[in-house]
Amino acid sequence: MSVSTLDLRVLSLIFFAFLGGVNAGERPNILVILTDDMGFSDLGCFGGEIETPNLDSLAAGGLRFTEFYNTARCWPTRATLLSGRYSDGLSRQQVTIPEVLRKAGYETGMVGKWHLGKNPKEDGPVQRGFDQFYGTMAGANSYWDPESLTRNTEAIEPEGEDSYYTDTIGAEAAQQIEAFAKSEKPFFQYVAFTAGHWPLHAPEATIQKYLERYQGGWGKLRAERYARMIKMGIINKEQWPLPAPEKRVQDWETIDHKEWRVRNQAIYAAMVDHMDQAVGKIVAQLKKTGQFENTLIVYAHDNGACAEHLSGNAWNTANLVLEKAKKDGETVAVGDVYDVPMGGPLTFGSVGHNWASAQNTPMRRYKANVYNGGACTPAIMHWPAGMKAKRGSISSGRGHVVDLMATCGELADARYPENFEGRTIAPHESQSLIPIIEGGPGDRNHAYLFNHSNTHAVVKGDFKIVREGKGDWALYNLAKERTEITDLAEKSPEIVEELAELWEARWGSQKKLEMGVGCS
Repeated sequence: MSVSTLDLRVLSLIFFAFLGGVNAGERPNILVILTDDMGFSDLGCFGGEIETPNLDSLAAGGLRFTEFYNTARCWPTRATLLSGRYSDGLSRQQVTIPEVLRKAGYETGMVGKWHLGKNPKEDGPVQRGFDQFYGTMAGANSYWDPESLTRNTEAIEPEGEDSYYTDTIGAEAAQQIEAFAKSEKPFFQYVAFTAGHWPLHAPEATIQKYLERYQGGWGKLRAERYARMIKMGIINKEQWPLPAPEKRVQDWETIDHKEWRVRNQAIYAAMVDHMDQAVGKIVAQLKKTGQFENTLIVYAHDNGACAEHLSGNAWNTANLVLEKAKKDGETVAVGDVYDVPMGGPLTFGSVGHNWASAQNTPMRRYKANVYNGGACTPAIMHWPAGMKAKRGSISSGRGHVVDLMATCGELADARYPENFEGRTIAPHESQSLIPIIEGGPGDRNHAYLFNHSNTHAVVKGDFKIVREGKGDWALYNLAKERTEITDLAEKSPEIVEELAELWEARWGSQKKLEMGVGCS
């Protein structure tokens, strides 16, 4: 079931070296936009009520995926996206997309969340192929006073008390594009928003815009989103039956502190709203500089909606905020502090599992779990000059963030290296998504593998196996039921065995992982 390292090296060369028809003068710019801890149905173009006109416009002029996978967690998704290998980090045996594309004549830049190293002088974006970087090294930050803010390799301070990190990401990305446009080289840009990751921070005026929308609670919101998705043709009742609520979800009618909880979801919506506004700034700059038509824009999420509740120092992410507040004689409300409205600089809260269940409509589970609520999120691709798929359509194709290496390499006419700067490079595990951009279904028989936080899965063909903890594999027919309700493992043990062998071949031993053994 598995293929050898040599086989994968041959595949790597085939992906990148014998492309045919790619003219260096016509190579597109590539812009990858990644958002953080967002649910399956948050965007307007995927059935959400949050105002996202800029992303909706890209969807209307491009292609939407309803089956686009990630690793179910922040940093593994980022490492996997950039390296084309399933990974929890960037090792010396990996090469990144910007490193590969820079060798092929691309300029490269990044704005936003890195989360793949702590020292910008040693393991930051500049050391992994980016010519320019503005953003944060850490995984979670105050949006009003972001920790580990960095320009290239130097620590910097926020612009001012009123600066809001999401807005700044959009402005900095637009400035990078303005600089790229002065060169004759194509560019690769990676914009990694922290929105909508906790802490819940947003400008008050935008929060107020959403307060009335969530008065009915998470159950009502989930039902409304599900009905809207069906009406829009994003899903259908037959293939996407709505699962029962997660066991932890509480009854809105009997729960306390309703107004506090409503405000939290309104803040989350405001955070997504500002992310979309930032995307609008980026698109406007592409148009202003004449780059829009020949730029492939790829939008995706790093994982599904987040069910986490905070306390203490929020896993060491609130330390700087707590220290500064203590010096000023102030306190910070961390977590579920019901008598303090969230959203300001002296708060550090999250939406938690109840609202996350509605954000993930109609999927099961949450972030950090490889059921589809954690590992399958929407994606948008937009490329006026090169996309042959019908504009505004919903693709039947399947993709994964791991596939961006092969996709970018093909578009850039770049070769994936066996050696890079004196290091032996492990083969990538990526397949090109160009056939889907050209209007086809892609290769649905290609296996995708998942291994995070003691949850495991394999997707191949019509089927997906999932295992939580030390439990047995469950089997789902995704062609008939995308929401993973009916377990077919007892009826089809031979399918379970076939897919489980693929998982064992990749993840069954650390030695195989280090050697780069992959899947067919």
